[in-house]
This record gives sequence, C-alpha cells and structure tokens, in this order.
Amino acid sequence: MKIKSVKIQNFRTLKDVQIDFDAVTTFIGPNGTGKSTVLRALDWFFNGGKQGELSERDCSFGSTDEKIEVQVTFGDLTDKDREALGKYAPEGAVLFTAWKTRQPDGSETFSANAKGYPAFNKIRELSKAGDQKSAYTELRSAEPSLNLPAWTNQSDSLQVLTSWEANNIHQLVEAPETQTTKFFGFNSGGKMSDLFDFVLVTADLRAGEEAQDTKSSVIGKLLERSVDRSAADEEIAKIVESSRVAQQKVYEEKFAHQLTEIKKQLNDVVATYSPGRTIHVVPSEVELRAPKTSFDVSVFDGETETIVERQGHGFQRTLLVSALQVLAESTSSTTEGVICLAIEEPELFQHPIQAQAFAKVLRALAEDSSKRIQVTYATHSPYFLEAKHFDQVRRLTRSQEATPIVTVHCATIADVKARLSGVVREEVVERQLDGIVTGQLSVALFASRAFLVEGTTESSVFYGIGDRVGAGSLEAAGISIVPVGGKQSIPLAHAILSALGIPVYALFDGDKGFQARAEERGRPAEKIDEERKGHISANRSLLKYFGLDEVDFPASIVEEHVAIFDDHLEAFLDANWPEWSTACKAVESEAGVSLAKNQLAYRTATIEAGGVVPSALEEILTKVTGT
Repeated sequence: MKIKSVKIQNFRTLKDVQIDFDAVTTFIGPNGTGKSTVLRALDWFFNGGKQGELSERDCSFGSTDEKIEVQVTFGDLTDKDREALGKYAPEGAVLFTAWKTRQPDGSETFSANAKGYPAFNKIRELSKAGDQKSAYTELRSAEPSLNLPAWTNQSDSLQVLTSWEANNIHQLVEAPETQTTKFFGFNSGGKMSDLFDFVLVTADLRAGEEAQDTKSSVIGKLLERSVDRSAADEEIAKIVESSRVAQQKVYEEKFAHQLTEIKKQLNDVVATYSPGRTIHVVPSEVELRAPKTSFDVSVFDGETETIVERQGHGFQRTLLVSALQVLAESTSSTTEGVICLAIEEPELFQHPIQAQAFAKVLRALAEDSSKRIQVTYATHSPYFLEAKHFDQVRRLTRSQEATPIVTVHCATIADVKARLSGVVREEVVERQLDGIVTGQLSVALFASRAFLVEGTTESSVFYGIGDRVGAGSLEAAGISIVPVGGKQSIPLAHAILSALGIPVYALFDGDKGFQARAEERGRPAEKIDEERKGHISANRSLLKYFGLDEVDFPASIVEEHVAIFDDHLEAFLDANWPEWSTACKAVESEAGVSLAKNQLAYRTATIEAGGVVPSALEEILTKVTGT
C-alpha cells in the first residue's frame, strides 16, 4: 500500500489542502508556502512528529477553536494489507483511509472509521440485525445509484457499506461518536505497524539524533529492517534469567539464617500485641529485564574515532543520505511493508554531483516495484526535479490576504494534452517531453514568472536589458527566461508552466525574412519551400494556441500573453537599435569571440550598447514582469 492522497486541515500554514501523491512527489514553491509543513503533518500522522505533541501554536493563524486533522488515503492495497486491516479494508475495497485529529482541548485520536456516509450511519445506529436489514433494503431501493447488492447477512452487508465508503471518501461526513473508534495504526503493535513506515529527514541538521539506534531514527529503522535481533535477544534473555535465578539463590542462602532470627524476634513481640498473626521476611524477588540489543554509530577518520556530531555538516548529511539509500535498498527481516522516504531539502550540504546522483538513486528506488519504496521531498534544487515528470510536481503558492490561503498546483499529462488539443498532436507531446522540454524547464518550475523564447540569443538579450536597470534584476525578481529550442516547443512548455500556476509570457519569431536569408546562403528551392511550410505550420499553431487570427506570417505585435516579431530579434534590433549592432561588433573585436557561439557576449553587448532600448522591448518586459 502506498499514499494516494493527503488532506490537511488547520495545520500551521495549511488551512485546508488536498494533495495527490505519486511514486515520487516533489514539493516546490517559495519559502513559507508550506512545503515542509506537508511532510511534518505526515510525520505527526505516522510517528507523532519529531517536535513532539502538537499545541495551539500549530493551529492555522490562531484557529485554536478548530480541530487539526490529517487524512491519508492509501491505494495499491495488497492481500496482506487487507488481511491486516480486516474490517477497515474488506474484500473489494481498493482504498483505505485513516484520520488523525487533534481536538481544541488537546486530545488526539487516530481512527479509520471516524467518518461515514450519512445514510449508512443511520443503519449502523440500529441495534437489531432485522432493523438494519429493513433499513438497508429501503435505502437500496431509494438510492439505486449506490449499487448496493441485496442483503445477505449482517456481517457481510455491513462490510459492503464499509467498502463503499472506502471508495467514496469525498461523500463522507463525521460519524456519530458511538461509531468512531481509536485506530492504533502506526504505533508498535498497531494494525499498520508492519504495512507502512514513514521516515522523515528534516532540514535542520539532526545527524546525531538520526544516527542513534532508536525507533524513529533513520539508523534505527535501517537496523530494524536489516538486522534480525531476535536470536541474540533470545540468548540474552536466557542469560539474564539464569543470572536472576542465581542471584535469588544467593540471597536465599546468605540471608536465610539472619532472617530466621529476625522473624522469631519480631513475632515474639507482635504476638504480645496481636495474637494470631505472624510476620514473614524473605528476600525480594530479583527483577532483571533483558535489554534490547542496540548499536552505536561512530566515525573513524583515519585511526581516530569520533562521534557523528564532530564531523562537518557535509559529511553528516552524507551519512544520512547514505543511510536512507541503504534503508531503501535493504530487504526487511521483519516486514514486507512499504517505506516512504520524506526529505526536506535533499540537496542540503551536497555537492552538485552528489545531489544529482542522490536524485537519480531515489527515483530508481521509487520506480522499482520490487523495492516497495515511495519518495517525497521538498526542494529548491533543479537537480531533484525532472521536467519530464512534471506531473509529479506539486507547486505551492500562498495568497497575500491577512489570512493567507495556500494553493497546491499540479498538472497531469492528460491536462496538458487537453490544453494542446488541436495545436500539438499527442504523439508529438510525448516526443517533446522526452527530448527538448526535459532539459529546459527544471529551473523555470521554480520561477515566480516565466518568459518563453525560442533560443539563447533572445534570453541573453532580454537578461542584458534587465541588467541595464540593475545587475541580475530579472533573476532577483524571480523571472526565468526559458529558451525552448524553437517556436514549435513553446506551446508544450507554456501549457506545463501554466498548469502549475506559473504566470507565463511568450515571444516568437514570424520569420517573414527567412527566404531572403536562405537564398543568400544558396539553399536550393525545394529546401526553401520545405522551410516555408515549416514556418507557416508553426506560426499558425502558435497563433491558434494563443487565440489570435491564424495567418501564414504574422505582423509584429505585443499582446497580453504573447509577443511576435514579424521576422526575428536580430532583424528588429538592427532596424530599431543600431547602437546594439555596433556594441556587438565591438565585443566580438575586443574579445575575439563569435557572438553566435557565445551567449554571454550577447548579454555583455546588450548591457554596453548606447542609445535607448526600443520601446517594444521595454513593453515586452513590462508584460513579462507583470508591472
């Protein structure tokens, strides 16, 4: 079983959000939007939380009179899962849901049937099987859309109701108090303890704690899954019991004579005050309890042994990363359950190459069905975000009201294909996802706003225009200029970013002057005709996507969401900013480089160019920045 969806209410910054989970679920977004809060809410649900019990300060924006609730729905149930869950996941149920709640008075409950379908609750409230049968049959007739089978017997028919509720959670309400039960799900010995394990590594460096052999630490969970302590514990228990018996025997041998004399003296005196009663004095029963086998972790740096906390932050994080990897790859000695690895900022203290390697390992583990691994993390690093898996990204944003609202943006491949319907064929979408888009969007997904352009020349020039105002001014404003490798890739990139809630602006070339340039290069007529068809097809597709009139070669225009050069950027700059062309030649001469092969040179020339930036370019940047 794996996490399918999570609903969080009144927990810190998350007033009310619902999030779907995948094999790998990546949380991104600005600081303070609640990425880490999602992981900590799950840690509270599964483990009680690394920070201990919740308090009123954990309620959203002072809502202390409202309950905190985390609801987790699991999918991919196996026969073993259903067997362990019993009535909570009867035959036919494909989902299982549990709730953890903190009431305003501070009490916490964990339940798997805290909610129910109103009409079913009325049936359950009836005490007699005959009355339940009558109510069931009446409901089946009144609401045929429920598709309830005919009543068979009390046990089976009530299980039918439970199965229906498991698959229709969105229709459930709070169940009457008499029907709710505490569900000891993830504690030791609970129904879920062998089915699912949630491991959180927080961003605050806790390597020393995580390296201790405890129930909730990474090392502890690794040892629990990798080392069978039972044989050793049984032998130790025998030794301890033997020692207890021997110690008891020593007491009896050494104190028997002394205690006999004391008892006689006491009883002689007691008899004078209270005849008929006698006093016995014997050695207390020796209580020796066999300790559970535990392990210590230390670091040998050369020949010097040190504790984990004495190592540098980079090595401490490497230890945690390594332990997580081994934990995920290990074969459990006691359980076949799923492990969910949850990591705040997995890139923390990692060199880029190490971060890239760790990201690949995590994905490989999660996508290997034999490993029973689910992965989720909150990250600011493009190394842990693959654009082709954009459907596994959850982007969180926060509104600016006095009581902010957090919104979770996500996009499925079906969503994106629907946006591109009639513009890009489905098979082309698949090819672009695996090729062009994969290497371009990772950084843009972290942006506050995105600006899509065809190539690196456009990105260099517009970044350079921003630098004329202040070095890195566009980057500082959270603007990502994305060269997508040609105008035919703009619709797909635009659809993905828009679906994830990122404001997007686009610029493309109409290329009306392509023929003159092709003839100047001596291209044959058939190649020119082929290129013409390509430009016309791409132009019409883009115009259709942005809701503009379709023509073969559009005129220059700056619209609300898209801008077009009738030919291309260089032609526009040559005609409208001659100082830019002069600056390009100067940079090429002084640096001895070709601008066509050096995008930094384009940016430098744009910064150093005299004259005034053309108003059309300034207008485009105004649209891009939303100012």
